[in-house]
Amino acid sequence: MRMRLVVLAGLLLAVASPPSPAAAGAARQAPLMILALGNIGYLNPTDIQAATGAAVKQDLETFELKDFAVVVLANVAFAALPGPVQQGMVQYVNDGGAVLITGGAQSFGSGGYQAVASILPFQVRAATDWRFTPFRPPVLLQPSHPILAGVSFIPVGTLNDMNPRPGASEILQAAGGGSAAGRTAGTGGGSYPYPLIAEVASGSGRVLGIALDLNDFAGMRDRDLFVRNTITYLVRASRMGSAR
Repeated sequence: MRMRLVVLAGLLLAVASPPSPAAAGAARQAPLMILALGNIGYLNPTDIQAATGAAVKQDLETFELKDFAVVVLANVAFAALPGPVQQGMVQYVNDGGAVLITGGAQSFGSGGYQAVASILPFQVRAATDWRFTPFRPPVLLQPSHPILAGVSFIPVGTLNDMNPRPGASEILQAAGGGSAAGRTAGTGGGSYPYPLIAEVASGSGRVLGIALDLNDFAGMRDRDLFVRNTITYLVRASRMGSAR
């Protein structure tokens, strides 16, 4: 009888006792999330979740910026971003977050991203930097970079015309063209190369910039693979997110 009472008391104690901090933390732990804002037609949420385990959200909902492993800004004007994203982006990156910014007529200089110039991997030269250029095949500067694994790019003819930022690492580049006079007139030109993809570390975080609108590359055979490679790379680099 005494043995039965001891066992019963032990069971009651186990039920009544609160879970350990580690167990409670595991219970609260949410899946990884990616915040994708703007024109994300080039991004397949199902494909990305299968590759990374991260759910793609198109709104902050009830979450904070720090709850997201990666933030994707796809040809969306800085002024159109939710207030917490505008106000918290620099801190988010410096604290360990990862950001992907892709180009277009509403991105980089043309999208008002001078406001977060300190974390961009490019130097914005003009308030209107989305322009046509002669179509040329891009040059792989880092062919072994994980985001380029198995990827072949098609010729590029429209881009955000910026300078490479000192300290950033260029991954893909396009040959320049035109004339110095055209550059001075703001219509493009000069023989300088255009930086197309670059990344930079800022604080504990990372920003990867693509000076192209990936929605224009629907005919690129490897576009989905490239996007998947890029998001996977940033998820692994990030120190933020609910499951970290």
